[in-house]
Amino acid sequence: MRRRIVVALLPVLVLLVAGVGLSYAVVVGERSTQQVFIDRSGDAVRFATLAEAAITSGDSSRLDAELDAYEELYGSPVWVIGLDGSLVHDPGRPVPADERIDQKIQRAFAGSRAVETNVVWPWTRAPLRVVEPVGRDSQVTAVVVIEAPTDGLRETTVRQWTVGAAMLLVPVGALLAGLWPLTRWILRPVRDLERIAADVRGGDLNARAAVEHGPSELRGLASSFNAMVDTVQRSLERQRAFVADAAHQLRNPLASLRLSVENLRPWLHEREAREAGEEAVSEVVEMGEMFEAMLAATAVASEERVRDSEAWTLRQVFAAGRPHWEQATSDAGLALHVVEPDLELVLRQPPGGLVAVLNELVDNAARLSDATTVTVTWSVDHGERERETRSRAGRTGTLGDGSGTVTVADDGRGLSESERRAARGRFWRAQHHQNTPGTGLGLAIIHDVVEDVGGTVRLEANTPTGLRVLVRLPLVSEPAGAQPPPP
Repeated sequence: MRRRIVVALLPVLVLLVAGVGLSYAVVVGERSTQQVFIDRSGDAVRFATLAEAAITSGDSSRLDAELDAYEELYGSPVWVIGLDGSLVHDPGRPVPADERIDQKIQRAFAGSRAVETNVVWPWTRAPLRVVEPVGRDSQVTAVVVIEAPTDGLRETTVRQWTVGAAMLLVPVGALLAGLWPLTRWILRPVRDLERIAADVRGGDLNARAAVEHGPSELRGLASSFNAMVDTVQRSLERQRAFVADAAHQLRNPLASLRLSVENLRPWLHEREAREAGEEAVSEVVEMGEMFEAMLAATAVASEERVRDSEAWTLRQVFAAGRPHWEQATSDAGLALHVVEPDLELVLRQPPGGLVAVLNELVDNAARLSDATTVTVTWSVDHGERERETRSRAGRTGTLGDGSGTVTVADDGRGLSESERRAARGRFWRAQHHQNTPGTGLGLAIIHDVVEDVGGTVRLEANTPTGLRVLVRLPLVSEPAGAQPPPP
C-alpha cells in the first residue's frame, strides 16, 4: 500500500518539479541573456559616441584602437557601418550575412534602438549581436554592430540550472525519503486493522487491532473496531451459552419424562394405549436427539478456525476420513469409491476441519440416498483469481491462484431442484426422510462453517441419478505444475 501511495504521488511531484523547474529555467535564461545584452548595449552606446566623434573629426585612430582592444579582450568583433555601407571600422572579417541582423541594421539607420534580444539557451550556437545607431532620429550617420560570443553565457546558464535543479531536487528527494516512513507509520494500523478484520471475518473473535500506533484518528478507529468486536463476541457467547444451558437443563426433564412414560407400559393393556405410549417415547427420544444436535452445532460454532499454517494436506484429510467413510458405507451396504489425491494440496480448513465436513456428507449419503455407491473425489480450479473468496475469508496464509473442490456423490434417488434449494435450511428434512433418524442440522452447519472461511457448498443433480455435494475451498498452497485428476 505504501508503494501505491508513493507511486500515486509521483505524477504530482513530477508535475510540480517540471512546473517549477521549467519556470526557473526560463527565468534564468532570460535574465542571463538580458544581462549580457544590457552590458553589450552599454558598450555599443559608448562606441557609438566614439564613432560619432571620429566621423565628425575625420580621425578614426582612437576608435580603431579602442575597438581592437575590445575585440582582443572580449573576443567580440565590432563593425561601424556608414550610411553609404562603407566600414568606418573594419575588424578584419565580413559583416554577418543574416536576414535578422540586416533588419536590425535597417531599423538602426532609421533611428530605432533594440531594447531586447532572443533568449540564448544552452543549445543555442549563434552569437549574440547588438546593433546601436550613431546619432539620433534623422541625424544617424552610422551603425555600430557588436557580435558577442555566447560560450560563457551558455556555461553560466547551465551552471545556474544545475544549482537550481539541486536546490529543487534535494527537498523533493528528502520529501520522498520521508514519505516512505511517514506512510508506513500512517498505514501500519490500517494494514493491521485489515488483517484483524479478515481474522474476525474468518471466525477468530479473539483478534484485536493494536491501538498504540499511527495517527490519533486511526487509533480511535482501531479502538472503536475492538469495541465492536467485543460487543459481537459477547453477544455470540451469550447466545451459545443460552443454547447450551437450555439443552443441558432440558436433558434431565426429558430423561425423567422418558423413564416415566416407559414405566407406564405394564399398565397399558389396550392396544391404543400401548401405541400412544410408544409414540410418546419416540417423541421424547427425538427431542433428546434434537437437543444433542443443538449442543453439537453450538460446539462446532464455538470452535476456532484452523490456521492455514496448521491445515492438513488433502492427502491427510482423505487418509484420516477414509476409515469412517468405509465404516459408514459398509454399515449401509453401499460401495465406496475414493479418488485419492496425488498432489500435496492444502485447502483452507473450516472450523472443526474438512474431515468432519466430509464425514457428515458421507454419513448423509449412506443413510439417506438409497444408493448403491458413494464416490468421494477432488479437483483443482486453475488460474482463477478468488477475488470474492479473498475479500470474505480470513487471510493468514498465502493463497494460491485458484480453489479446490471435494465432491461427495451418490447414485441414489437424489433431490429435486426445489429440495436442493431448501436443503441448507436448519431442521429441513426431505419429505421421504421424515421417518428417518436425524435432525436436519448437518447440512446447514456445513454451509455455515464452509462459508465462514470463504468457501461454498453446492448441491447438484448427479448423472444419471443421485446427488452431488461440492465443497469448494480456497487453495492455501499448490505445487508447481499441479493438474486436476481425471474424471
